[in-house]
Amino acid sequence: MKPLTRQTLLYLALAVIIVVQFLPLIWALLTSLMTPQETTSIPATLWPARPTLSSYIEALQGDIGRYYLNSIVASLVSTLVTMVLATLAAYAFARLRFRWKRLALLFVVSLSLFPPFSQVIPLYMVLQSLHLIGSLLALIIPYSVFGLPMAILILMAFLQEVPFEYEEAAALDGMSRLGAFVRIVLPMIIPGLFTTAVIVFVGDWNEYLFALNYTTTATYTLPVGIVILSQTEFTTNFGVLSAAMVMSVVPLVALILLLERRIVSGLTAGGLKG
Repeated sequence: MKPLTRQTLLYLALAVIIVVQFLPLIWALLTSLMTPQETTSIPATLWPARPTLSSYIEALQGDIGRYYLNSIVASLVSTLVTMVLATLAAYAFARLRFRWKRLALLFVVSLSLFPPFSQVIPLYMVLQSLHLIGSLLALIIPYSVFGLPMAILILMAFLQEVPFEYEEAAALDGMSRLGAFVRIVLPMIIPGLFTTAVIVFVGDWNEYLFALNYTTTATYTLPVGIVILSQTEFTTNFGVLSAAMVMSVVPLVALILLLERRIVSGLTAGGLKG
């Protein structure tokens, strides 16, 4: 009975964790189906008496389509740039020997130590001098840079699991280091690439502070657009806010479900090999 009891307790603990994690999303889904009166009622309404899609219709009648497109472009482009730079940098740190290697790695990691609030004004001045404020490049550039430290560290862990003997054998066969990297190393860390890309993309998709300060009406992304859609002159339309939030989560859920096997194998690769 002891293994059964432990397994039952484990499943109960996991169930509690899942409920806690998804409770905000469930609450947003229920709120998006309520009428405006129910969203502001006292005491709070926990369940919509007559579910309605009016909040979704109102959100779709706004500019949410443009916000979606801006978020997709900014997140995809910045993720691609981050992944290319992070893959090359991680390979250099994991495989090559060069002077000041540890200092360079420490500098890259230190980029993630500064809070975003301390970077807003200096970065704004740089982007303004480059005449990029109001364009999606004002988001793509910082997103591409600030996602590098975490991506490099994750990919370094995967690259260190690839035996160097494979590259030595390729070199004996006359293959260049670049050829061995592209044809041997990269296919072996594909789960890590997918996992890292999803983590970086989700971070870029949900980013709010830079999007609020560096964009204009034409280039607002979803996090900023959701607030714009739900704000009236004096109040906040919580139904529209919740509906827009639910719609913003849909691409992330679809992406994670689509790449579920890749992500899981990437997250567990180190543990299985160890």
